[in-house]
Amino acid sequence: MIENAFDPNYIQRLHDEFTSRFSDHFDDRRYDDALDVSDRRTMLTVPPEGSFDSPDFYAPAKVFPLLEFLLSKNLILSGMGCVISLPGAKDQRIHRDYSNIYDPGFSYPGLEEFMAKGPPYAITVGIPLVPITETTGNTRFWPESHLKRIRKIDESLGPGADFTAALGSCYLFDYRILHSGLANRSDRPRPLVYNIYSRPWFRDPVNYPKQKPIDITEEWFSALPARDQKLFSWAFADGLLGKGGETAEGLCYCGSGLLYKNCHGPKEK
Repeated sequence: MIENAFDPNYIQRLHDEFTSRFSDHFDDRRYDDALDVSDRRTMLTVPPEGSFDSPDFYAPAKVFPLLEFLLSKNLILSGMGCVISLPGAKDQRIHRDYSNIYDPGFSYPGLEEFMAKGPPYAITVGIPLVPITETTGNTRFWPESHLKRIRKIDESLGPGADFTAALGSCYLFDYRILHSGLANRSDRPRPLVYNIYSRPWFRDPVNYPKQKPIDITEEWFSALPARDQKLFSWAFADGLLGKGGETAEGLCYCGSGLLYKNCHGPKEK
């Protein structure tokens, strides 16, 4: 938990803009562009528009150095979205956002010691757009569960750890940790915006069957400063390569993280 990571007035602007843009997702139904993640909960992708189009959101000064320490300075922003918990949403099942890649699927002596040494490969930064209370529903975590091989989720896990959060706070959690979104007993939706940061080689093939993990355009990407382009460069990694590695729309072959046309591509005369 990082308190005062954001200006509460800025978070309020994010809330107002999000509500204005996505109020049509505040109904209890299925959507073509969003994933139904549990009872009365929807996960959708949030494009970097309006107040979301800012380093204050995707590279916040009070959080980003910690992410670079945990994931290396080559980290990428691999997901930008929001989970909307509607009034009446029940407790989620206990789950991991992604399976532990250090778990081979079978036991052997020393396995948990091996897994505990595995560095994080993805970290979620949760940014509540409304205060998190016992009424609106927080997220319950099982500390250190990301370091253990837990094959059967039952009461032996213990009660878990809950928290509350004021506007401006955020929380970071390892992609492997067991957690559960708790019931929304309030009378309004609870939007929880998230950014997922990861090592550049990690991709999540599980949680995005219906929507993009990041929704950006080449024009938006090209206008970013070089440091920020590296955060989003993977989104164009599937550009078609031509002879010699040249690509008009994909990344440059030199590994700079820039588009080819803005790096080693032919220069306009």
